[in-house]
Amino acid sequence: MTSESSGGTLHTKVLLIGGTGFLGRHVLNRLSTAGTDVTVVTRRPPAVPAGYEVAELDDRGPRRAQFASMINRFTPDAVVNTAGEIWRNDASLLQAANAQLPEQLALAMADTSSTARLVHLGSSLEYGSLPHPHATDESCPQEPRSEYGRSKLRGTRRIFEIAQQASLDVVVLRIFNAIGSNMSPASLLGKTVRTLEQARRDKRLARLTLFDLRQHRDYADARDLAEAILRATVSRRPVGAPVLNLGTGQASSAYDLVRGLALASEVEFTIDVLPAPEGGGRSLAADWQIADPTLARRHLDWSAARTLPETLRWIWRTAGEGQAHPIAGCPAEGTR
Repeated sequence: MTSESSGGTLHTKVLLIGGTGFLGRHVLNRLSTAGTDVTVVTRRPPAVPAGYEVAELDDRGPRRAQFASMINRFTPDAVVNTAGEIWRNDASLLQAANAQLPEQLALAMADTSSTARLVHLGSSLEYGSLPHPHATDESCPQEPRSEYGRSKLRGTRRIFEIAQQASLDVVVLRIFNAIGSNMSPASLLGKTVRTLEQARRDKRLARLTLFDLRQHRDYADARDLAEAILRATVSRRPVGAPVLNLGTGQASSAYDLVRGLALASEVEFTIDVLPAPEGGGRSLAADWQIADPTLARRHLDWSAARTLPETLRWIWRTAGEGQAHPIAGCPAEGTR
């Protein structure tokens, strides 16, 4: 799959689906710095940094045929799917982006008899919840409690069905709560950054609010996740497991996250904790969840390298650099 020049530069051709979303942009940056030849498949060509080849998705045409045409044209060694819908809690949008799009991509690879590796980004919320202090490994029940998680699981299962029929080389990397620079303003940290920035400009106390969800999650640095995705993409040998969990193996609360970012900003702040809303979407889908990253260490020689305080300092230091992923977005671009 991958060759190297005498200087050690990677010569992997990668078709990157959705490289303009939050995590997709970090993946694009890591693939590029590693020396891979990246073509970005997107509905938003202007959002792609200069210097990259772009293949534009057309809403008027069928996804399957468009993907097949791109695969035939670029003959990639690997196809990385970072596209998906996350913030709009609309069942039809979630289904289109998280289930139908990966299905159409896998079908296109089967249609073209592609030998490329398909690296698909799944979600920790494809699993059910476990009680404290248990960690989620790849054998845990797949019993998602949110429509987001159910749509992601439908996409994963459909990919594997097609892969089995067409002998595709597929690995699914289940992401546990990616955080990093330029997060969506709809996210907890995105909202916190904006509040802290405004308070700093106005030279006043930042009043931060969050729901009392009593959740603990596994928050992983987007740069560490992008490194794991790179390793799965350029590996010459079979990954060794069809699904790998990517996380730190440590849990933090939403309160810890907000307070840590506020401390990193050095802006004076207060935190108001509000009663949790009834019902709930993606954010209420798991009370306790941390990854067991054993298989990722074994098969990718990867583990999270950065601490949560380090990541929060990076998020604040880079606040305002570039344009955050828009709330509205589109079903083919948002990323876990």
